Amino acid sequence: MKARRYLGWIALLLLASCEMVPPPASAPTPSLPPGSLPTPTPAWPPEAQPLLDRAIADLAGRLGIPPTQVDVVRVERVAWPDGCLGCPSGDRMCIDVVVPGFRLILRAGGQEYEYRSDEKDRVLLCPATAIGDWGPAQPLVEAVVADLAGRLNLPPEQIRVVQVTERMWPDSSIGCPQPGQMYLQVITPGYQIILEAGGRQYDYHTGGQSRFILCEK
Repeated sequence: MKARRYLGWIALLLLASCEMVPPPASAPTPSLPPGSLPTPTPAWPPEAQPLLDRAIADLAGRLGIPPTQVDVVRVERVAWPDGCLGCPSGDRMCIDVVVPGFRLILRAGGQEYEYRSDEKDRVLLCPATAIGDWGPAQPLVEAVVADLAGRLNLPPEQIRVVQVTERMWPDSSIGCPQPGQMYLQVITPGYQIILEAGGRQYDYHTGGQSRFILCEK
């Protein structure tokens, strides 16, 4: 009788142990299949993408950096006034015809670069000296950009023209007198040209058709 009672208790204990259920594990977060997340829409027309890719590759090659270090600032549709895409260079002839295309502004190393394109496959870097029409001052602008590029050992594309202002200097020092120098007291027409490179501005003064000086005060 006692043996049966013991066997009964043992059976109850075994049954209770079998019914013990461990606490449920936290359910894993379901993973989304690849490609299920929406892809951000670029902030420019899709037809501009191949042209933008070419501009990025060109700038990366010029600067010797990977394309991933080139940022897109903006892309805008433009109707260029001529076959040079509004960016004349030297004695190159420009066809007088409206060319639809894009302005592509890129940034690398803290500097911005302007590329211009048509709607097909033509992409060109518009140097800082040609962004905008400097009129009679254009040769002087190009000269001072080249001078600063040589001083800093930089490509001209990394130098930005900030301002070009016509001046009437009060004497032949063109607003930048040097110690120990004598100057004619005559009104001297010229320009003040402000350039920027590497986050610093440079003040050039010009007088006449070819004379210029970096004014370091």
